[in-house]
Amino acid sequence: MSILSNKVRVGLGITVAAVSLTALPASAAQAAAGEQHASKQENIGVLTGAAVGAAAGGPIGAMVGIVAGALLGHHYHQQSVANRSLAVQNHDLAAQNQALSASLGQSEHEREGLAGKLSVTTQSLASIQAQRAELDRTVQLSDDIETDVVFKTADASINSLELPALNRIGALAASLPPGAKVRVDGYADPRGPATLNDDLSLQRAEAVAVALQKAGVPQDRLVVAGHGSSQSTSPQGDLDAYAFDRRVTVRLQGAPAVAGTSGVGASGPEVADATPAASGSP
Repeated sequence: MSILSNKVRVGLGITVAAVSLTALPASAAQAAAGEQHASKQENIGVLTGAAVGAAAGGPIGAMVGIVAGALLGHHYHQQSVANRSLAVQNHDLAAQNQALSASLGQSEHEREGLAGKLSVTTQSLASIQAQRAELDRTVQLSDDIETDVVFKTADASINSLELPALNRIGALAASLPPGAKVRVDGYADPRGPATLNDDLSLQRAEAVAVALQKAGVPQDRLVVAGHGSSQSTSPQGDLDAYAFDRRVTVRLQGAPAVAGTSGVGASGPEVADATPAASGSP
């Protein structure tokens, strides 16, 4: 009976060994493809299989145990390699997620910065529009803004007391749009020859124009004319009324000056026809 059992055991061992050996070519092929040395798991499997096989079936059992242990060790080694690969992929994904989060944070920061700049630009645009509206209103009212500069008899020099008013109106005129003009009209009282009154009224207007240029008014916006005594309405011999005739009127115009007038330095200032003059100085 024992002899039969031994034969059966030997036959079973040979069968298992044959099956195990058929699996070796696949394992060997895998080793040739990328694994030059046996892994730690394979070494442990071989030793463990040899020990268990020898205890169970002697030399044949040891051989079977070696093959089976190698296969199991190789399986666990492949599983370990796969786990490490997954761990590396997870690490890479975590790094990519972190980089993406940082990029999103930077984008949000830039978006907030752009929103702040847009808000400042909008406020600046609103301020410019408000200033433009105020300027348009000033231009619409400019035809109603004027001032008079009075002069002494037979004199074309400006009194220093008149300069602050000229500086203010000059600053206002300088802020008007390019199409705006500043009319400077000179007058004289009816005393004296008409030609003298014409020249004196123009000299007074030019003196005021120079003061306005110093206040910031561009020369091409100035329209200067001398009218002599042609527009005087003072009673003859009324010296107090004559004081109002000796003047230069400065008036802002929102629209370009009408044709027929001339600027500072022009060859022909507009001069009204002379009227009969009384004796004395204008």
